Amino acid sequence: MVSIKTKTKLKTYFFPALAGTILGLSRLPIHLGFLVFFAFIPLFYFFSEQRKKKEIFLAAAAFGSAYTIVCLHWISLVTFPGYLGIFILFAVYFYIVFQLYYFIKQQNIKFGYLGFILVWISFEFLQNFGEFSFPWFNLGYSLADYLPFIQPVELGSMPLLSLLILLVNILLFELKGNLKRNLTVISIIIILWSAYGVIRLKTIQLTKTDFNASIIQVSIPQDKKWEEIYLDSTLSLYEEFSHKTAKEKTDLIIWPESSTPVYLLRQMEYRKWILDLSEELDTDIFTGFPHYKYIGEDYPNRFKFYNSATLIGKNRKVYPPYYKNILVPFGERIPFLKYFPFLWNVHLGQANWEYGEKLEYYTVNGYKFSSLICFEIAFPSLTTEMARNDVDFIVNITNDAWFHRSAGTYQHVAMTKFRAVETRKQIYRAANTGYSVIVSPTGEFLKQTELFEKVTISNPLYIYENNSYFTKYFFWFPFVFVVGAGILLAYSVIYCLINRKRKL
Repeated sequence: MVSIKTKTKLKTYFFPALAGTILGLSRLPIHLGFLVFFAFIPLFYFFSEQRKKKEIFLAAAAFGSAYTIVCLHWISLVTFPGYLGIFILFAVYFYIVFQLYYFIKQQNIKFGYLGFILVWISFEFLQNFGEFSFPWFNLGYSLADYLPFIQPVELGSMPLLSLLILLVNILLFELKGNLKRNLTVISIIIILWSAYGVIRLKTIQLTKTDFNASIIQVSIPQDKKWEEIYLDSTLSLYEEFSHKTAKEKTDLIIWPESSTPVYLLRQMEYRKWILDLSEELDTDIFTGFPHYKYIGEDYPNRFKFYNSATLIGKNRKVYPPYYKNILVPFGERIPFLKYFPFLWNVHLGQANWEYGEKLEYYTVNGYKFSSLICFEIAFPSLTTEMARNDVDFIVNITNDAWFHRSAGTYQHVAMTKFRAVETRKQIYRAANTGYSVIVSPTGEFLKQTELFEKVTISNPLYIYENNSYFTKYFFWFPFVFVVGAGILLAYSVIYCLINRKRKL
């Protein structure tokens, strides 16, 4: 039989696990995004009592594990060792977040909720940096189905949405003591929030251009993509569908990430093939491909390999390739290879690509664009830099075949809505097996494919004449939370030391 003490412990950690489950459900393609407004209530209940460090760690593990199982189960399809690693990583991450919040609250309870907001949003923002960068956790992504609610990202990016979501959670948790006041404040937040979104969607001025770009999706299964026996049929499909879309007088044809599974710029046979095709179609082609540079005998494997993309001009010009700047931890590169060379001997199925160091910009018929590869769409810093360099649109190429039909495909494509609104730039997203989408500067999907469909889609380019407020003025806004968390934590440490000194 289970002892009363064990039952009490299980009941205690039920609440952090429930919070992680609710938050995870809000990110699934089952249209329950509104659950994010209730996700932290069980967590606040857990922290309403005195807690020891061990209890906080177990709560962090329960919260992170529940979220990972519900929301991120699809990572196991890409890398099972990496998936197991996320359980450990999230337990550590959330222990730090929870412990910092609890410490601030213990020193001065009136700063408790402020501490949670500052620490949580800092955690979300700092996920954009370092070799473990994986900013998949932002609360605002739960609102992908609610177009009016994501419009404020043009003001403050994802931290602004997280701030509003956390405020609603806190006010709901505190309903018991301040029912009328809190319901009034919640109503005001929701009304103003939705009103802003609706007004912006109705009044934003977009200019329809004469530029038209097309996306090719031929859905090559992942288990066949790199098999040499299927290479000719793969290239034939891209050639066939490019001919189809070129008949519609498109200005640019976009192929997905690594769509040509050969060293396109190194193997003269395939380089000539795509140059001939572009010239024959009288249309520029933007495509993804692997690339390498010879470094020397002293470098592991002697070569540097890159996940790359470039523009193939109809004038037979090959433009400078873009090398993917941000790589998926463990999936595309083992972290810290630069500092620990012995890790080159660790093989978890990753490619160990090299990091690119800059963005590249291309111009077709007078319209400027830049490219993101795969999960780089999760990083506002890249699209903000593009917008500040006055691109007219953004291209995102990816290969989501790894995710099959899991929630990962939905979560990944949903991010394009937020980057489009953040920058007010149209995004053309070409995915090997889908979802391929064309996203308006308002975040609306103008065109969308189905998963594993063989199809082409195209749409004219819509331009918002000004940069968004976030990219133009408020790009510093996320740092407010990091600085605020640092100041509040320093204050709490000093307060703690003074109290200890008084007791002595």
